[in-house]
Amino acid sequence: MALVAELRRRGVLHVAGLYLVAAWIAIEVTATVFPLLLLPEWTSRAVVILAILGLPVALVLAWAFDLTPEGVRRAERGPAGSGAPSPSAGRLALVALTVLLTGVAGWGARGLWLGPRADEEAPTLNPARVAVLYFDDFSEGSRLGYLADGLTEALIHELAQLEPLEVVSRNGVKPFRAMALPLDSVARALGAGMIVEGSVEGMGERLIATVQLIDGRTGIHLLSRRLERSGEDVLALRDELVREAARTIGQTLGRELEVERDRRGTRSADAWEAVQRARSFMADADTLRWALGDLEASMRALGRADTLLDRAARLDPRWSEPTLLRAEVVRDMAVFGALTHQRADAAGLRRGIALTETVLEREPGNAEARALRGAIRYQLTWQGGDSVPALLRAAESDFRAALAADSASVTAWVWLADLLRARGDFADASVAAERALAADPFLIHAEQRVLFTMGHIWLELEHFDRAARWAAEGRRRYPAEPAFAAQGLVLAAGWAGDQVAVDSAWAMVREVERGYGMEEWPHGHLQVAAVLARSGDADSARAVIAEVRTTSAPEPWLDYYEANARLQLGEEGRALELLDRFVTAVPHRRSYIASDWWWRPLRDTGRFRAMVAGA
Repeated sequence: MALVAELRRRGVLHVAGLYLVAAWIAIEVTATVFPLLLLPEWTSRAVVILAILGLPVALVLAWAFDLTPEGVRRAERGPAGSGAPSPSAGRLALVALTVLLTGVAGWGARGLWLGPRADEEAPTLNPARVAVLYFDDFSEGSRLGYLADGLTEALIHELAQLEPLEVVSRNGVKPFRAMALPLDSVARALGAGMIVEGSVEGMGERLIATVQLIDGRTGIHLLSRRLERSGEDVLALRDELVREAARTIGQTLGRELEVERDRRGTRSADAWEAVQRARSFMADADTLRWALGDLEASMRALGRADTLLDRAARLDPRWSEPTLLRAEVVRDMAVFGALTHQRADAAGLRRGIALTETVLEREPGNAEARALRGAIRYQLTWQGGDSVPALLRAAESDFRAALAADSASVTAWVWLADLLRARGDFADASVAAERALAADPFLIHAEQRVLFTMGHIWLELEHFDRAARWAAEGRRRYPAEPAFAAQGLVLAAGWAGDQVAVDSAWAMVREVERGYGMEEWPHGHLQVAAVLARSGDADSARAVIAEVRTTSAPEPWLDYYEANARLQLGEEGRALELLDRFVTAVPHRRSYIASDWWWRPLRDTGRFRAMVAGA
């Protein structure tokens, strides 16, 4: 009772009551207000913990000190005979000890309950959920605000078309356009693992858009891209910027999702790291090859990737991803290390097949391994020879089996589309190519092959405007890839489509020769002869044909391309004779010839019908 009386005299009980009321009010206010301010959840927990830890400090201070009109003073002894404990000389030591113990408890609580918890909060931020924040307008007088809003909303729509992504709607991000909040707070409020932000500004007649992709979980900038365009058609400019931004963002997101998938595939941190480094070298090789045209540097990058993937496969022999990626690298080294596809290293291609079969021995149902084996088998047919029909059947069987196991296999759809196109099944090929685009929405696995195949399919289906757009898009994205120049030449040399200037046709030939490292491309020269014939210069066309025949060794494809040049010259009989000779030499191309748009003017002739009978 004496202790209670002393507590009352010193006001400790009074302080405890006031403290508890104030703490309760503070907790209630923070629980209501903090979520509205989009503050992280751990901040509310912090207030509760601070309130608990502050109670013993307040009680000790109330016992040790009195609040008087003259200020804060040490508490006096109680009345004589009261039996109450007397204040000792260690009063300050008691206060210090209490503060120290409270601090230690607070530090422990911080580790247990405060801050973002990896096991609770990080997984809720799905990397496939994307929030596109409204772009800032940095133009003078904010005159481009309409364009900033238009870019934002169009980009939201464009990314929403990529099926694996879950994109926050424009209504979902609108409340944040006028708020200066930390990005991590916005990410948590929207549950978005990825944040896209950007800006627009004007500089003379040029418009500049900056786009950034940020990991909402870590705040790391994954992508920063500056896009500059000029022009008066703002709508066309907006669409072009959106397409470019969506493609770039999509590819970056796709690679990040691949990294997440790799993390789940192995328990070996060293193997995972080796695969990520190899992927980086593979991406560098693509850039060096397709964008910069540096084949030697590209091959060096592929060699480094091969070494890293071999190491990863040895570190975790049960993980299939390093072996499959290595099969791709070996295949690319065999193909691109040669001057032309027809002269690719057959032994290297067979080594790639062997790697895929290593995976299939362990996992017979692995769709990607079967699709990749089919692709390499199909590429082996470019070597020619008696084994071509059997290889084509085996490749198609692999593609069909892969798609039965996984209907979203990008590799299977891409190469099946090309195989069907080469066989003359153009309608089915176009369906397969569309499925390839749908299966690879980020365009990181097969963009160049899909663009090329789609352009050729539209040619064969005689949608020439569409074909020209695909070829132009391919040349724009892959300026160092000669296949798109060759595709444009095919269109220029045929009977339909816009006529091309002879100088432009020769420029396409030179581009292909440089790209593939050939001294001379006789097939291209014969296509220029067709362009000359279409332009009315028959003498020059015949001169080019004569030169090619004089300087080139006989082979079936020369007959094919000369047949078209003769057709453009009006020499139908000679064209049929050459075409018949080609089909006799390459019988597995009979179905393709039957549907090839180049030969439409010959389809009603009896000799042509007899030539492709049964195709």
